[in-house]
Formats: sequence, C-alpha cells, structure tokens
Amino acid sequence: MKELQLPELSPEAAPEFTDAATAKAWLENVPLANVAAAQQQLLAQMQEFNRFGAKAVSRLATLEALREAVQFVEIEQARRFTNRALPMAEAESAVFDDTLALWDQMRLGYQRCLEAVIAGEEPGLRAQAGLVCQRVLAFTGLRMFHYHRAYRQVPPHEWRELHEGYARAEALGVAEEAVKDYLNRDVNDTSPRIAYMRALLLGMANPNELSQRQLTFVAYLLERWADKVEISKKPLADEEIAPLIVDLDGDICPDRDGPEAAEPRYLDVKRLAKSLRNRIGLLRKGESPAKLALGEDCVQPSCEQLLVFLYRQWCQVKQPRGAERKRVSDIVQTSQDMAAIHYYISGRVFRQPGEAKELTSAQRDQIVAFGRVSTRDEDDYSVVHDFLLEQWQLKDESTQGLKMVRSAANPGKRYSHGRLVGVKPADAKNFMLGQVRWLVQNDAGDLYAGIRLLPGLPAATAVRPTGLNVMGAKYVQAISLTAVAVLNSPPSLVLPSGWYKPKRVVEVYVEGHVRVRLTEMLDRGSDYERCAYEIVP
Repeated sequence: MKELQLPELSPEAAPEFTDAATAKAWLENVPLANVAAAQQQLLAQMQEFNRFGAKAVSRLATLEALREAVQFVEIEQARRFTNRALPMAEAESAVFDDTLALWDQMRLGYQRCLEAVIAGEEPGLRAQAGLVCQRVLAFTGLRMFHYHRAYRQVPPHEWRELHEGYARAEALGVAEEAVKDYLNRDVNDTSPRIAYMRALLLGMANPNELSQRQLTFVAYLLERWADKVEISKKPLADEEIAPLIVDLDGDICPDRDGPEAAEPRYLDVKRLAKSLRNRIGLLRKGESPAKLALGEDCVQPSCEQLLVFLYRQWCQVKQPRGAERKRVSDIVQTSQDMAAIHYYISGRVFRQPGEAKELTSAQRDQIVAFGRVSTRDEDDYSVVHDFLLEQWQLKDESTQGLKMVRSAANPGKRYSHGRLVGVKPADAKNFMLGQVRWLVQNDAGDLYAGIRLLPGLPAATAVRPTGLNVMGAKYVQAISLTAVAVLNSPPSLVLPSGWYKPKRVVEVYVEGHVRVRLTEMLDRGSDYERCAYEIVP
C-alpha cells in the first residue's frame, strides 16, 4: 500500500469550527442562498480545518456534517462553467478552479482520516474504514466528473489518485464493504468498489462527446449500474472479447488496447453488457424508458441511441479505423457561423439574388478614375464582419472526420458541441462542412476538437420561405451538399435551425429560383439542420 503524501499540519491553524457540533453551528451563518460567497467561505475554512490537528474520529464526523452543504454549493456553482462554449472565459475558469479546489479539500479531509486508519492510531476508526475509503473515492470521482462537465482534460494525477484510492481499499479488505451515501440521487447503497467503478465507467464513456444532459443521465445510471462490474486480480475465463484491464499503478483511463499493466485488475462487464442489451432490445420493441428504470425524463429515440453508444464504449472492442490519408500540410483553416462559412465557400459577399444594387457616388468615381469598382470594400468585408479564418493544427484524420487542436497562443472564437464549421486543410482546394462532435480543453488552454464531416461537396446557395403569409421574404444563406452514393447519402440542404417542417416547400436560388420540398431531417446540430429534398414540378 502506497503511503499517503499529505500536507503537514500546523499548530497555527485556527478554523472557525473544530468538530461536528461547531461545524453545524457555523453552517447556520453561511449564506447558502449566495452560492458564490458560500463557496469561498467553505473553501477557506476547509483549507484551514485540514491544517488543524483534530482527532481522526472527530474529523470524520465534521466532514460528514459538511458534505451536504458542500455538494449543494458545488452543484450550483457548476452552472457557471457548464453549458458554455470553449475555451473557458476567465470568470468561468476561476469558478471551475474554485470548484475543484473545494472538492479537493473534502478529499484531503477524508484522506487524513484514512491515514489514521492505516496507521491504526485510533482503534474506534477501523470500523469506519469502508466509509472513509468510499468517501475518498467519491470525492475523487466528483472532481473528475466536473472536469468532464467542463470538457477539460482529466490530468494523469487524478487517475493516479483514483487507482491508488481503490488499491488502499483493497489492501484494507474493505473494497466490498457496504456503505450508505444519502447524497446520491437514486441509490443510497454503495461501496468503495462501486465508487471506483462509477468514476472509471464515466471516464470510459467518452464524456467529451456527451451533452450536459447526457453526462448527468449517465452519472445517474451509474449509481445503480456500477455495481454490475466486478473486479478480479486474475484474468477472466471464457472472455468473449479482449479483456478490459485497469492498472492500479498507472495514471490513465482503462482501455482494451492500453499498455501492459504493472498492477493489473480485470474488469468483468458481462452483467453490465447483458443489462444494456436487454434494455436496448425492449426499447426497440416499444417499451417506455420509464418502465425500464431509465427515468421519467429519458425519451426515445435519444435514449436508445445513448444506450447503444454506452454499450460500444464499455462492452465492445473499438473498431479499427480506416487507412489514414497523408497530407502535404497539417494546417487547417476553420470558420464557424453560417454567414462566414457561406462567405468562404462562395468566395464573395452575400447579396440578395437578382437584386440590382445602385452604385454609390464613391463607386461611380472609381469607375471614372479606374474603369472599374475597387474590390477593397469586399476585401475588408471579412474583417468588418469578424469572418477571419482561424489556424488549427491537424492531429488525426479519417475519411469521415478530423481531430485538430488550436494552441492557446493562437486565440480564436469559442466553440460548442454540435456547431456547424467549415474546414479547409491547407493542401485542399475547397472547404468541407463538418459538425463539432467533441471538445476538450487542457490545462495549458489548448483546445482540441473532433469534427464529423458532413457527406457531399458543399456549394453556397440561398433559401427563402414560400406561402401567402411570407410574400416578399428575403433570401438567407444556406449551403447545398451533393449526394454521396457510397454512403447512401442523398443531396441535401444545410439550413439555419428551425427551418425544417415535414413537406415544407422553400425556394432555393441556383442560377434561378427553384422550389423544393423538404422530405426528411438527416442531421441536426446546435445551429443548423441538414435536410433531404425533392424538386417541386
């Protein structure tokens, strides 16, 4: 068992509470309605209390008295940095750092209790070893969960803390000890192993690709489902797929294709896989998510799609990627927002189709002087409208997607999941359309993005609604995509959000006015809709 490396206690520490009774009295004066102020007070006093030389039994009781208030404040404060575009703004980053710091102080408090358990300093504390280990693992998991919620890269030292926390529970013989946690949303019964598995499985669920709603839902499911994964020191017999191995001496998330483990533990996911398969099958037969204990707010078809996604992450070997294409350059030019993407695909300023524009006096003077209109106004259009291209570094590529990174030293716009982007590798002739599939920011401020490319060659076009109540409506920018037979993808229109209605007829300008009927929603992002269509005779 690795020795805990904890900060030294200080005889000068003077917290405003020293035991459970004084902590409860102190909490009565903490302004929990003002969560920002409450977080600062809790953080300052926890830092001071963790320097204070309290008896371990008393420290444990004090921490238990503070847990509910801390969790309330932390969850409320997380609203200030979740559901935000990346990279984080300075104010969001400051709240994120404080939130992690308070979780860390709670973990440190329980680690001081664990240190006393291991040393055998207080005989009465040994009976609480399972609870102490569970709390250490739970607070490590909460720190990691908030990294996921902020789409920040979980540092290796957090993974090491998690693995070492479980190793200590195992060494103390309490990994399976039943513990109650009344702060869980659904299931109060837990154990050190379950707390460990909750953090592991969430990390393995590719959280950078999940929405905030999905992340919360997966965390809710794992209160019950983490118990379905067993941990063994010996390789599993009759394993149908490559074993899932975690290294208790490592600092990474477990992976079926990961490096050889120094201190391996084998995860048995058969019960979890069976439970997922059964629910997916019943959902496909029309059973409601609520009847399958998936919660009242889980709706089809998104519920089934998420369970299939989780099954692939937890229970299947990752499919090998197709052959990578070699690029002459690893620089990618990127733009977002329909207007900017339309501008770069078309190569010109958007004008209402067929609109005759009267020359300004300055343009008439230019014709007299130079025989033509100066293009300077159009050259400056991208600057005026903030359409400047960003430079990203290409890290990885397949036929259907890109992985790229923008250095913190090369600032640009903020990005969010599901956004439409235009991308153009430096050695490519044309822009391609893509959707931001996942995002993650590291501690240095570098922003990584996974882009799913939309099928078809893009062309700039314009659309406007039809009907008596929209007579005289103006055209807005849109993009057409050609059919891709090999992907069974029909020709489609990429429209602003909210345009699609079944069988809606719109007018498209393609060297003339063409009426088309929208037949199917093929894809939806946070700011666009991709629709199949047919020509209206």
